[in-house]
Amino acid sequence: MLELLAIVLGGIVTFVTRAIFLVSKKLRPPKRVERYLPLVGPAVLGAIAIPGILAPRGEISLVDTVPAVIAAVATWLGWKFTKQIAVGLIVGLGLWWAILAVMVAMGVER
Repeated sequence: MLELLAIVLGGIVTFVTRAIFLVSKKLRPPKRVERYLPLVGPAVLGAIAIPGILAPRGEISLVDTVPAVIAAVATWLGWKFTKQIAVGLIVGLGLWWAILAVMVAMGVER
């Protein structure tokens, strides 16, 4: 029960410290903090995506990592040339599924 209370209180404190800047026009984060805020989103995305690409099942293996890396590069290239996220995702997923289908046809174990 004490753990649940700590989690709830931690969530409330975290929410309030972030929301206070949204509801108050006078209160702004310090300039040193505000300068780094645009970097938070890409850093969090990288922290979530990179392990999922390099170690899809929790460890790096040739069978799992290579298709994921190739699909990620294809996704980026699809987006880079068209500037449309949906195209990049369709290209990447299509290539990833095709690689997995070829691997299954060849009898490669996952």
